[in-house]
Amino acid sequence: VALRSKDESERHSALEKVLLGVDRATRLVEQLLALARVDPDTAAANYKQLDLHGSVAMVMRDLEPIAHVKQMELSLDESTACNILGDEAQLSLLLRNLLDNAIRYTPEGGCVSVSLNNRSEDNALGGNAPEVMLTISDTGPGIAENELERVLQRFYRVASNGQDGSGLGLSIVSRIAELHGARLELTNKSSGHGLIARVIWPNVST
Repeated sequence: VALRSKDESERHSALEKVLLGVDRATRLVEQLLALARVDPDTAAANYKQLDLHGSVAMVMRDLEPIAHVKQMELSLDESTACNILGDEAQLSLLLRNLLDNAIRYTPEGGCVSVSLNNRSEDNALGGNAPEVMLTISDTGPGIAENELERVLQRFYRVASNGQDGSGLGLSIVSRIAELHGARLELTNKSSGHGLIARVIWPNVST
């Protein structure tokens, strides 16, 4: 269309659509490559002790400029270090996808808060290892209850969210969590405004 157009504004509009298409294709390829690298046969070989709080803080610093443009508030609680065993690159991808989603779907002026909880209260009773829980809460529109499970499927996208995407982000998060012995839980806020994403590592060794 751009090549055939003789009108400058029409040509400019066509080229903008080309760029948007390239951006979508690039993100899709990046997510497919990331998914291909999540290999269960080799993942455990790269596992090491990681400070989850430090990893979250690093990813939040990377994404802060995007939140700043939308005049959003990003916050991270001042919890103590939560050490888990995992692959640093995969966990960074998990955190980036969750935080990017929260920022992307939260309207301007909203907020995204992150907290970490190392729940060791069971130790005194039964000697179980503590459970580590990462919680990311936003003030976006949330997800329809009948779609909370479906958004974890590859290539599934909520039709009414108004955002571009490949439909792979949450499926990658779920897969990485599974490989690390964790689980991803998505729930809507009881107020009806916002989504809560939790990644829970049960019985974490310290």
